[in-house]
Amino acid sequence: MMLKTILKNTFYKIIASEPILNHLRKTRLNNNIIVLMYHEVAEDNDNIEAWTVVKKSDFIRQMEYLAKYFNIVNLQDALKQINRPFTNGDGKPSAVITFDDGYAKNYQALLPIVKSMNIPVTIFVATRAVQDGTLYWYDRLINALQGCNPIELNLSHLSLGNYRINYCKGPENWREIESLLSDLKTLSPDIREDAVEKILKDLNDRQKRNVYPLLSLAIQQLQKLAQCPLITIGAHSHCHNILTQLSDDEIRKSIKTSKQLLETWIGRPVQFFAYPNGNYNDNVINILKESGFECALTTVAKPWDNQELLFTIPRFGVGRYDSIDYFKIKVSGCAI
Repeated sequence: MMLKTILKNTFYKIIASEPILNHLRKTRLNNNIIVLMYHEVAEDNDNIEAWTVVKKSDFIRQMEYLAKYFNIVNLQDALKQINRPFTNGDGKPSAVITFDDGYAKNYQALLPIVKSMNIPVTIFVATRAVQDGTLYWYDRLINALQGCNPIELNLSHLSLGNYRINYCKGPENWREIESLLSDLKTLSPDIREDAVEKILKDLNDRQKRNVYPLLSLAIQQLQKLAQCPLITIGAHSHCHNILTQLSDDEIRKSIKTSKQLLETWIGRPVQFFAYPNGNYNDNVINILKESGFECALTTVAKPWDNQELLFTIPRFGVGRYDSIDYFKIKVSGCAI
């Protein structure tokens, strides 16, 4: 695995030379837009093994690169831009920055960066966690798995696998955590919640490292984010369940509740939506349209072109373990 990682990083470094990247941008991003999906920015010394938490110094470096080679625009401007040839005249492609879920450090760490670097971002907030001051099942599980002791979870009784966590560190450990989370997502919401509660109970007495816990935004923090003219607030459902696993009534309730709560909290219309886990179907799209949303974003990793429907906008995910070379390749329109 170590040799594979070294070879992969060497390959990324070769591809990430600026002449190659410039060619990629010209061929892959001709009148297309790059949309990036983050989750949280935290301080460099916030110790956590989670792809979703990007280090502050890495994020700043990424934004510096984007500012040099791209025009960073807000989602509203991108919607206008995608339907006509670019008119900025500088030859740069455009990029949109988005964040999913609604984590507390995006008030504490991200907001100062947004202001100092003048970067427009859209934050898609899942509202139940904000309303209740709790975390969704996947965040509770990630927090519980942060520990110094190796953990083995056998979920064969759920027709899932066996997971070995904390036997290593970094991206390899995250791959095992991600495998557990992905497999749990295949279960129905009720069965999954019961399974997670049993896992959490078993992990409760395990020794923990001094780690940074994932925390949801408070309503007051969300309101202060929304007061920044560079920040757009979008909806990410209320329940954060995979919407395609729900009935139409459950989908409608989750979508409309999230919109109503957000609009009440921030005092302005909420027009944009991001699908939890990226899952959608025609029923979900129709409910979004009837609920008054203007567009919706997926997790499909490709550039956004003007042939794409407004309710299937693609995004490239960016995470904690992405090297700067890999980041440069992604924003140049390639998912490797």
